[in-house]
Amino acid sequence: MLQDGCSARDRSDAPGWAQCPGWERCPRQERCPGWAQCSGVGAMPWVGAMSWGGSNVQGGSKCPRVGVMFQDGCNYQGTVWFSRFKGREAAHFMNLLRYDAMALGNHEFDEGVSGLLDPLLKNVNFTILSANIKAKTPLGNEMMKYVHPFKIVRFGSEAVGIVGYTTKETSFLSNPGNDVIFEDEVEAVQLQVNKLTAMGINKIIALGHSGFTVDKTIAQKVKGVDVVIGGHTNTFLYTGRPPSSEQPAGPYPFMVQADDGRRVPVVQAYAYGKYLGFLNLLFDEKGNVIEAEGNPILLDSSVPEDEHIKEEVEKWRKNLGNYSEEIGKTSVYLNGTSQACRFQECNLGNLLCDAALYENVRHPNGKEWNHVSMCILNAGAIRSAIDEQSTNGSITMEDLLSVLPFGGRFDVVTLKGSTLKEAFEHSVRRHGRGTGELLQVGGIHVVYDLSKAPGSRVVSIDVLCTACRVPAYEPLQMDQIYNVTLPSYLLFGGDGYEMLKDKNLGYSKGDPDIEVVSRYLQRMRRVYPALEGRIKFSGGSLIQGSFTLIAILFTLTSWTFNFCL
Repeated sequence: MLQDGCSARDRSDAPGWAQCPGWERCPRQERCPGWAQCSGVGAMPWVGAMSWGGSNVQGGSKCPRVGVMFQDGCNYQGTVWFSRFKGREAAHFMNLLRYDAMALGNHEFDEGVSGLLDPLLKNVNFTILSANIKAKTPLGNEMMKYVHPFKIVRFGSEAVGIVGYTTKETSFLSNPGNDVIFEDEVEAVQLQVNKLTAMGINKIIALGHSGFTVDKTIAQKVKGVDVVIGGHTNTFLYTGRPPSSEQPAGPYPFMVQADDGRRVPVVQAYAYGKYLGFLNLLFDEKGNVIEAEGNPILLDSSVPEDEHIKEEVEKWRKNLGNYSEEIGKTSVYLNGTSQACRFQECNLGNLLCDAALYENVRHPNGKEWNHVSMCILNAGAIRSAIDEQSTNGSITMEDLLSVLPFGGRFDVVTLKGSTLKEAFEHSVRRHGRGTGELLQVGGIHVVYDLSKAPGSRVVSIDVLCTACRVPAYEPLQMDQIYNVTLPSYLLFGGDGYEMLKDKNLGYSKGDPDIEVVSRYLQRMRRVYPALEGRIKFSGGSLIQGSFTLIAILFTLTSWTFNFCL
C-alpha cells in the first residue's frame, strides 16, 4: 500500500474503514488475507491493475496478478482517536494493513518532528516517502533516516518506481518547526525521476500530498512520471453518475497532457474511507501508459467488515475514555464541510466565533461595554460537520474533537485596523481553490468583490463597536486599535497570516478551543446558529465550491496496484 499523507481524520470508526469490496482481487492473498483490511484507519482505499507488454495482454483481464498497496498520507489528526493516541493508532492499524509505502502529509507534522518520529516513523514496517523534505537540524537528520525519496517495487523482471512528495506549504499549515524545510515539489520529484530513469526504470508513479493543482502540474511538467496519485484537497473524481452525494471535480482518471506529449492519469479518491479508488493501467513495452480507466468504489454497508480489524478497533476503543457524554444540543445542521466553510459563511463557523466571543465577555468599564467584540477563524480549522439528524441533536466531546482536532487556543490579539484589513485581503487571495484561509467571523460584516485582483478584493468591513452603549456596526478605521479573538494558529502566522504574527501590538493567551466551545454549549444548552450575512460577495462574484474537499486533510487514501506480468 502507498499513502499520500494527511488523512486529517484517522477515522478508525468511519463507514467502510475496515472494508474492501472485491477482496478476491487481493493481489497477494497470502499477505492480506481477506484483503478487506485494505481500508483501515479511516483510509480512502484504492485498488488498481497494471499491465505491460500490450501485445501479450488482452485487456489485462486474464493476466496473473501481483500487487502493492499505496497510501497517500495524513494519518494524523481528525478525531478523538488521534487526540487520545497521538499517532500510535495509525502505526498499529497501518502495520496490520501491510502497506508498502506512504507519502508524508502536512498533518504528520502537527505534533512536531519529534511527534512524527515516535510513534509513527520508528514503528511502521513499510516505506515512508517524500522527495522534497530536507533536514536542517540534528532532529531533522534523525527523522530523515526513516524517510526516503523513492521506492522501487519489483515484479520478476519488471520494476516500478514510486516517488513521494509533500506540500511545501507544510511549514505554515502545520508545526514542523525549524528542523526540516520543504522544497518545490516539481523540482524535487524530477530529480528523483531522473535517478530512476538512469537505473533503467520506465514505469514511475508520483505519490504525494500537495493538492490537485500540484498533482496536475507534476503530471504536466515532470518528464518520466507515468501516473500521479494525490491527496490533500481530497478531490472527488468520477466518470459517469456518482454513487453518492459528492459532485465530481472531473473525470476519473483525470488525464493531463504532459509537456512532452504524453497523457498522464491523475487520481484522487475523496476522504474518510468512503471510497475505494480503482484504476486499470495498461503500459506498452517502453513503459508508456496506453490505457487508463476506472472509478472510485463506494464503500457502503453492502461491503462486509473484516472481523480481525473490527476486533482490534473495539479493543482500542475501550481506551478512548468517555468522550460520548452529551455537552449540548443543536436544533440545526452544523455545517462544517469544506465546500461550505472554505468558500462562504457557514453556520458552524458562526457558532465557533460566537463561543470565542462569549468566553471573553467581561464587566463593562466607563468607556466600553466589552474589551473585544470581534472574532476571526480560518476555515481550515473546521474539520467536520455535526449532523443533528443522525445524533438526535446531541453534541458530544467526540463531535467537538472532530470539528476542532488540533488542540489550539482562542487568544486575544491587539491590531491596527489596517492590519485587520490586510488579513481579510489574504483571506480571499486564493478563493475558489478550497484552501483554508477564508476567515469565518463574529462581530464583523465583510464584503468582497472577487472580480478584483488579489490584494484589492475587500469592498467594506464593518465591525461591532465596543466604545458604545448600544453595540452597532461601524466602518473599520485603518488607524484605530482593535482587540480580536482568534485561534493561536493564526496569531503565529498559520495559513500564511504573517501580518498577524509580525504586526500585532500584543496578545493575551486564552483557553483551549475545545474548552471554550464546550463551556459555551453547556451554558447555551441548545444552539441553532444561522447564516446571517456576515460574509458577502458583491456583484454575484461568489465562487462556489464545485468539488468536495476536507483536510485536511486531510486525506488518507490507500492505493492498491495489481500488476499483470
